[in-house]
Amino acid sequence: MFDIFLIAGINPFKEHSEDEMNTFKDTATKVFKEAKVVSDMAGLNQALISGEIDLYLPGGTYSVSPARADGYPQMRSITPLKGPIDGKGGVAWIEITWTVNNPDLSPLALEFLKYVQASKVAHTVAFAKGTYNPVTQMGNPKCFALFTKAELDAIQWHSLEEEMSRCAEYDIVPEYSKALELLTAAKRMRS
Repeated sequence: MFDIFLIAGINPFKEHSEDEMNTFKDTATKVFKEAKVVSDMAGLNQALISGEIDLYLPGGTYSVSPARADGYPQMRSITPLKGPIDGKGGVAWIEITWTVNNPDLSPLALEFLKYVQASKVAHTVAFAKGTYNPVTQMGNPKCFALFTKAELDAIQWHSLEEEMSRCAEYDIVPEYSKALELLTAAKRMRS
């Protein structure tokens, strides 16, 4: 959804006029009609490797990193140089593990946080099966030292700061339900 808004030159995180929603609809229709393949991440990576397609949306470090780790370093996640979100053309999705403000908090919650943030476990989490990601614990030199040169290359560590500088933080699309309805209709028009 974010990518369709961005392709249309519209900030996804602000209130949208009827004209903007119509532009979103038209853009979604065009994107899906022109798409050679609509598939899952693994299928899209295979299509890239085989040369069947040249690029895919949405993509990111998390989506292309397994293929890079498997020996396809030419595959890269890229972020547009500019876009409609205060000049930014990408959206950063950052997950943080934490506890919730719950009056019946499990006594294991804080122990789990300590466990998952330990350097060795954070490294394991970064390379969970099917998707490889940088983790915030990489700011800890003990954790960072666990990453091999090949692992850092797989997650595009060398360009992460630059890519993130072109991304807006994830937010809520005010007309999410309507945009999802339009996106789903555009996908159905492919057949």
